[in-house]
Amino acid sequence: MPVREVSLDSIVDNPFQARKTFDKASIKSLADEIEAEGFWNTMLQGRKSGTNVQLVFGHRRLRALRKLGVKTIRMDVVDLTDEQMALRCLEENLQREGLTDLEKADAVAHAISVMEKAGVKGPTRRVAERLNLDHGWVSTLRKISVSMDTTNRKQVEAGFLTAKTAMAAKEWGGDEFVATLAERGKEAAKDEATISKPTHTTVAAFAKAVKSIEDEQIRERVKKEVVSGKIDSPDDVVPRARRLSSAKVQREKLPPPDLKVVILRWTEEMKDFTAKLKEVKPYMEYVEESEGIAKGFRKAARALVAALEGL
Repeated sequence: MPVREVSLDSIVDNPFQARKTFDKASIKSLADEIEAEGFWNTMLQGRKSGTNVQLVFGHRRLRALRKLGVKTIRMDVVDLTDEQMALRCLEENLQREGLTDLEKADAVAHAISVMEKAGVKGPTRRVAERLNLDHGWVSTLRKISVSMDTTNRKQVEAGFLTAKTAMAAKEWGGDEFVATLAERGKEAAKDEATISKPTHTTVAAFAKAVKSIEDEQIRERVKKEVVSGKIDSPDDVVPRARRLSSAKVQREKLPPPDLKVVILRWTEEMKDFTAKLKEVKPYMEYVEESEGIAKGFRKAARALVAALEGL
């Protein structure tokens, strides 16, 4: 392969580079290591792009060399397709640079997209084979990348949720549920936190508990309460559904068919009873001291009045 002395000023990042941010402390540490031990790493590789050279991989090393004030380095400058650039960069990053799961997802999605545009058959399978990853996991990573909008990405990048958890939350409860779990993740990160950071298993537990509710209306209401954060734990789902179900039964309970007749009868009976009370009132003094009879009678009468006022 042709080896050239290349100016660091003419080296640009791989257009398919997954990593979007580089930790300054990590770059300084690598620069100190290179300064102490020399640049012994495998020679960097790139492809010609106009007057520049696109770096295939080794972006942290390039930044460390620039920090040390190095002007030129020897590079293998080769002809590579977009597909090769994407795959080689991704492979190197996944093995060495510890990308976040969202960066991995974006890189995988980008690599698959490049191959699709190039007409490569089975791009997901090919990426999986090249990276020695499970085909299903590669598909999931791509799905994560596609499903994360700007708001969700900020929450994931802040560390409140993993990308896998955010994707599961979005699929089951939409962006509102992602925001709800992210807020819990933020609370869980505090030193005095008493709750755990939500995971994709948390989402699965909520989904399973809600699915077990037989009444469709109650099931949808409980799900909305979970999504909005009114229900904090999967363990609270079924008890909440039971309370709602009990209240619904009370609301829907029909009165007896003859209730109107009963009430009319009671009305007449109460009129008669009122008349009788007026008749015995002058004689109540004779039973005042008779074993608390009058006291018990008045207590029962007050209870009756209270019940009537509650109708």
